[in-house]
Amino acid sequence: MLSSRTSMTSQSVLTTPSSSKLHLNVNLRALKRRFKRVTELGQPKGNIWKEHILFIMLAPLGLWLAALLSLVLVVVSLGQSVEYLLRYVTMVSSRTTLRTYMGCTFTALPSNADRLDFVLHRGPTYIYGHTIGAVKNFCKWATGGFKEQVLLSDAEVLALLMTTPVSRMWKVACNEEGRPVSMVLDMGDVTKGDVKATDISLGKGHYLCVERIDFDIETSDLSVTLVDSDGLARVVHRPMEEMCASPMASACSSSSISSADVSDEERLWNMAKAHLQGLIMWSIVSWSHNWVHFNLLDSAAALTPDVVPKRSVLRALLTPHLRFTPTINTAGPADGILNPQHAEDDTLKKFLPWKVQGQTAQQFLAKVAENCLQHYLKADETTGEKIVDPVAFPPEFVTDRLEPDNKLQGLLPYLDFLTEVYKAMEVYAQNLWVGEGSPHSERIIEHDIFMQWVRHIEQSVGSLKGLSKVDPVKLLATLLWTTVVHGADHDVCGRINTKWMMFGSAVPVDWDGEWQDVLKGSLFGTQLHAFRSSTFISCFGGYKNSWFTKGADLLVSPGLYNDWNSVPCEQTRCRLRAHHGTLLASLHGISKKWGWLSDVAGLPASVSF
Repeated sequence: MLSSRTSMTSQSVLTTPSSSKLHLNVNLRALKRRFKRVTELGQPKGNIWKEHILFIMLAPLGLWLAALLSLVLVVVSLGQSVEYLLRYVTMVSSRTTLRTYMGCTFTALPSNADRLDFVLHRGPTYIYGHTIGAVKNFCKWATGGFKEQVLLSDAEVLALLMTTPVSRMWKVACNEEGRPVSMVLDMGDVTKGDVKATDISLGKGHYLCVERIDFDIETSDLSVTLVDSDGLARVVHRPMEEMCASPMASACSSSSISSADVSDEERLWNMAKAHLQGLIMWSIVSWSHNWVHFNLLDSAAALTPDVVPKRSVLRALLTPHLRFTPTINTAGPADGILNPQHAEDDTLKKFLPWKVQGQTAQQFLAKVAENCLQHYLKADETTGEKIVDPVAFPPEFVTDRLEPDNKLQGLLPYLDFLTEVYKAMEVYAQNLWVGEGSPHSERIIEHDIFMQWVRHIEQSVGSLKGLSKVDPVKLLATLLWTTVVHGADHDVCGRINTKWMMFGSAVPVDWDGEWQDVLKGSLFGTQLHAFRSSTFISCFGGYKNSWFTKGADLLVSPGLYNDWNSVPCEQTRCRLRAHHGTLLASLHGISKKWGWLSDVAGLPASVSF
């Protein structure tokens, strides 16, 4: 239970004006400043001269690896091209296949055309991160750069919890008037499957030590529940008076705070906050982000070509938003040399820096399946069978904010941003579905083809049973919006990949320890883990525009739908261009308002990385 403490609202990110009625007001200007301050911390740097000399010595290795990887891509693309030509000549089609794991639907094998498209247009964007980028990070680590991990201020940590994908994990409690009074992020509740916070270790040298976060909006009391390797839990409250860790302070360095400067209460809080920093990045990548990739988009990408004609409006609309998805959704959970996961007892894990995940590929897939099923399904009230939950189209955190009298607007800015994107997508879908309220003859999307498509997915995919009961406009809008959520999650993750970041913790809780033990530590312990974390995010975290697509796959690209040239009717094409122009105007407005957090103008239109 949250304790009642003296109000700290003058220093908190959330401010409560002095009145008898609680009025929640988020200081967006302060949030912007703190979020920007985190993103401007910069990448770790070691001894600058030693780092540069070492990089010059190892640069030929990086270039050689880049050339080798480029050659591999050329060979693979040639092989895929030959297969494509043979299939074209022999008229033997290749289609994307699906598989089911723990009740969730995943792509089993992308079609030959999908693989070729990905290798040519997305494959080259991974060369730098896996070669020269990894060498640069190695040089930083070898020269002590990852010893400079910093401890964020309370306000900066709270800002990250409110402005990143982690914010989707908060549960908000409201009073009788509907106003938020407290928030809880319970990792024990969120991770109900194979990985629990109480299990502590995800693997040797990889720990999740934060079980729960509580924030009392009325009193600004912030507490973190830590769990040690023996399963002992302890609630650590934010101290009343802090030195470097005060809410308005900037990030701390090892020279600005030490055990001699703080009380035992402050020392314990700083250590808890260090573990919390690791939880934030782990949660973004390994939990809150899973449903945007799998199940729905896998199924739509694989089954759309079966029943949706190439010359239809629906096919023209869906194609750029589902492009690359089958291939990236098989690469993400894979355990190959260049993939992020690893197999059990995989010796490569010890040497390849981007394999920082603490669990095996099979454990990761199980966690993804659990997360996706929790998001998309519910138990049927009559039969108990798992069916699609209409509430997921869109999710509750969006519908709650769409209510005209909601009191949640402004509480979690990242969710407010995603809600504005959804509103734009729903207007777009509504215009295409009914043609701005026009009669049947004026509708743009073919209703019969759409319903046939939905029923085909419903019948083919057990984890989407009941999909036809979802409102068509909301289903279409949610599908398009989900691809934007994916890009925004990655964008934010890439922006905050600075020298505060750790992927979980490399050490368990030591109640007598310091925050430096968690964020700095030894060269082959915590610093190595920080190096691997940074390399993982550099390889897979942010979107990199391809040399070959030249921005044509971006969400705001005017040519995203190839000018609708596949649609046979010129009148319909003109109306489609007009509605697309309206959407682009809305997205540019959102970009102007929310670009400090995530710029939709720079996001791809599909799950492509």
